[in-house]
Amino acid sequence: MPLPKTAESSLLPRAIVAVLLIAVTLAAYHGIEANSFHFDDWHNILLNPALQLDDFTLAGLLDAARGASLPHRPIASITFAIDWWRGGGDRAAHFLVTNLVLHGATGIAVFAFLLQTLGKANADHAPLRRIIAAGLAAAWWLAQPIHVQAVSYVVQRMTELAALFSVLSVWAYVQGRTARRGRTPWWGLSLLPLLSLMLGALSKQNAWISPALMLMAEFLVLRQHSDLVRSRLDKGLLALPVALGFLGLAALLVDGPFSEWILHGYAWRDFTLTERLLTQPKVVLFHFSQLMWPLPDRFSLDHDIEIVRSAASPQFWLPMGAVLAWTLSGIWLAFQRSTRLAAFFVLWVPVTLLIESTVVPLELVFEHRMYLPSVGVAGLIAFGLARTPGRTFLPACAAVAFATTFGIWSTQQRLPHWRSEISLLENSTRHAPNSVRVWNELGLKYLEQGNLELARQAIDRANQIEPRWGDGYPFVNRGVLLEAMGLRDQALAVYEETIRLFPNQVLGYNNRGLVHLRAGEFELAASDFDRAIETDPEYAPAWTNRGTTNYLRGKAAAALPDFEKAVRLSPRESIAWHYLARIYATHGRQADAAAARLRACRLGVARDCTE
Repeated sequence: MPLPKTAESSLLPRAIVAVLLIAVTLAAYHGIEANSFHFDDWHNILLNPALQLDDFTLAGLLDAARGASLPHRPIASITFAIDWWRGGGDRAAHFLVTNLVLHGATGIAVFAFLLQTLGKANADHAPLRRIIAAGLAAAWWLAQPIHVQAVSYVVQRMTELAALFSVLSVWAYVQGRTARRGRTPWWGLSLLPLLSLMLGALSKQNAWISPALMLMAEFLVLRQHSDLVRSRLDKGLLALPVALGFLGLAALLVDGPFSEWILHGYAWRDFTLTERLLTQPKVVLFHFSQLMWPLPDRFSLDHDIEIVRSAASPQFWLPMGAVLAWTLSGIWLAFQRSTRLAAFFVLWVPVTLLIESTVVPLELVFEHRMYLPSVGVAGLIAFGLARTPGRTFLPACAAVAFATTFGIWSTQQRLPHWRSEISLLENSTRHAPNSVRVWNELGLKYLEQGNLELARQAIDRANQIEPRWGDGYPFVNRGVLLEAMGLRDQALAVYEETIRLFPNQVLGYNNRGLVHLRAGEFELAASDFDRAIETDPEYAPAWTNRGTTNYLRGKAAAALPDFEKAVRLSPRESIAWHYLARIYATHGRQADAAAARLRACRLGVARDCTE
């Protein structure tokens, strides 16, 4: 019995699906408000004074946009400032609830987009079938545990916003191209895709891929039942991405701002540009396998992915062959009128990975990069369900519903890993047991918690793997641990050995200076802090420590510029704010003293909260 075609004209089925999508979102992320801030959240949000919005004003929002830690992403910074104001400060729950709302909104946008494209593909299909197919595919997308990193890592709201506005821009483009011009103003049809594009690009730069997605929609969604190329303009549009690709390659090969930015970014990476390009096909296949087999133990902040160093290696050409086969199959499908929508979703995946999986000097592996590309996989699921023959439609829907339920369970299992930085790093050690960075950071977190034995084990493990990592970072942290254990002389010996082996490691001089400072040896401390500042003038704690040394020996005038320099470099310098409040007060600068005292209080200096 055919499904009624009048269902499409009714809002009820679509409203029901939207409610179910919200239910899926809440079920998958129940308890997310118990999670906390992590790593990049600090300098992007918590320690950025421009985002500490106490009064909701237009001027405050503009300050948040101008003061964004990443200046090209002001839209995300505005939302962070609103959450700060809404929650009365740095309460992670308010930020995470907003992330969850955005995830649900993106899921509903994906549903609307899939329903729209399925309708353009074949208007003869029963509308209710399309609604079910699009709804199940969107639910599957919402429940995927690979998205936990994008949703539970507050700063990755940038990824959510970019994906949301990218999907809306393509939806708006298709809607505008097919709308009846008598009912909708022409400027509205043109403005909405452009507005969505700009909002996405000002949230995260990978949203600039949206014009390529609109171009794909023009040829593969809107021309499914007609010739692909109709005019010289069409040929020019198809040639445009190729031309831009060649221009980008030329800009990379020729000395200039673009190549300088790209190559400079690899200066602090453990891999080169060539090694990243050779390794990315393997990484992309790994992320794709996570989507297809989403067991909770397959997800982590860090993964041990062996760097590929030769194009002759099977670790390069086998994954690269699979990526090329996927892409070429999409191109082949594009030339078949009955499968152009499938081609659109097949090509969606490599196109949306183009920015983050090629030359940009990002980490090799990060799961949130799949947030937008996985929409293409959801589209293929919707397309397959809509084309499934009548007798097998319900079993196919049941299979997708089961996969969604499994995704909800897997996401729930994954969510507690993001409770704290320690839980996140502990999980990472199981997936990246040879990561010096993970063990080193875990050791320092244990140290902050006062768990000296676990800190020792973690820092020892980091040194066993590679003590020279980060120019001797694990090596010098042995001294930090020894200091915490009360072994001053042994710690001092480690710092001196660090200075000898790693003369460019600022912590050698800085930490030795702290040992002298705590012992009241001000001249030795000041000399070490001078050396630390010479080694790395951007290292804010060295300025704070030199200022503290001068202040404690009665040289407040010399300490003032050091403290001011420290907080300019890093608003996180609580001790610098504390002493600035005192110095400002003695100079009669009461307003500045009160502001500095408030900063120190917010950063944990308890005495400044009561004065």
